[in-house]
Amino acid sequence: MHEDDLLAPWFEHLVGSLDHVSLFDFHTHIGVNDPDGFKLSSGELIARLGAAGSRGAVMPMHEPDGYPAANDEVMEMAERSGGRLVALCRLDPGKQPLVEARRCLDAGAKGIKLHPRAESFQLSEPHVEPIFALAHERRLPVLIHAGRGIPTLGRDAARLSSRYPEARIVLAHGAICDLNWLWREIPRYPNLFIDTSWWNPTDIAALIALVPPAHLLYATDLPYFSPFMVATMVTRYAYQLGLDDSQVAAILGGQAQRLLAGEDPLDLGPAPGQGGLDYDIRLERLASLLSLAIARMLMGRTGWEPLSLARLSCDLGEPDSPEADICRNVLALLERQEAYAAHSPKGCAPFGPGIRLVMLAACIARTPDVALPRVPELDSASDLRRASAAGHRTLSPVSPEVAPEGAGDLRRSSAADHLVLDASAPPA
Repeated sequence: MHEDDLLAPWFEHLVGSLDHVSLFDFHTHIGVNDPDGFKLSSGELIARLGAAGSRGAVMPMHEPDGYPAANDEVMEMAERSGGRLVALCRLDPGKQPLVEARRCLDAGAKGIKLHPRAESFQLSEPHVEPIFALAHERRLPVLIHAGRGIPTLGRDAARLSSRYPEARIVLAHGAICDLNWLWREIPRYPNLFIDTSWWNPTDIAALIALVPPAHLLYATDLPYFSPFMVATMVTRYAYQLGLDDSQVAAILGGQAQRLLAGEDPLDLGPAPGQGGLDYDIRLERLASLLSLAIARMLMGRTGWEPLSLARLSCDLGEPDSPEADICRNVLALLERQEAYAAHSPKGCAPFGPGIRLVMLAACIARTPDVALPRVPELDSASDLRRASAAGHRTLSPVSPEVAPEGAGDLRRSSAADHLVLDASAPPA
């Protein structure tokens, strides 16, 4: 059993019904040597994209011993894929990057991946700029890690976008290190883009509300997130915020395919703004509890206690209200997450089991105006109340988690540490 199998009803109900969309995932990986413990084989990547009916750009995961062999693998994989995959070569700016870039581009790679965190560099360093000059010369995309663990890089990216207008510069992971100011500036840079490979529902909402749709590229960061999760989240927020079908189709693949073909990007109009983000405070409370559980699960814990509170929050006392249908779908995802955790407790390691189901649940709580599948097993008021009151039994139906000895150092926690920690987790 894989998480995507459990996410399928929500993906198929929305994304799978969009006949005008050709999914293209701009950010996927293969590799087995990344120090973070994640792994994905070429066969697994093909299967995961194929299940979603998606094409994608593939690049190596972190390779501590260098990238030439890994780049060869992704290029060979793309060549064998029958058009499903496009290769991006990964470069270390400290190790003859132009030699490796030209070798790979001449052999069929269609773009470049840079990771300032893994390779310990900044975009402002002089030896980095020639990479963008080459991308400008060949009208190539350059995908850059712009997520957690790094200082700001948005201003350097904007400067490089202006200096090299034929390069297509893509900031990964929602550009979360710079998003709160970058959204105002990005319309000035038609060759600067942001990919959607992230999980936080507030970040995804801000990204789609504030950034013009022409600057957004659907991406998952496989194996870290999944097509069924991210495509459903992005599409839900796009429609919640009022984007039309042509704008959604461009975000989900049309724009990316133009960039990789060396074509000019589409102009898709202004950002929709925040007007569609007016939701019930009870649903916001539910979403905040789910986000707290996710923060725990990102540290490899079960998220048991905030998930229990989230379940209880799904009992609104109004089983026939539109908000109750949101809660039915959230509870259905939490029931599936609980079953997955019992069946595959290490299935998402190093994350907590079934984390991507909880991530989608948090998105659903914040996109109440977008259609959802029917949940027949929770149709009745008594079934809804039963599922809400059951609590979350990831560890045991009767035994709550207790704080392990030595836990509680807030300097090591990514969430406010006012809930008990998982008994199964090692001390911080």
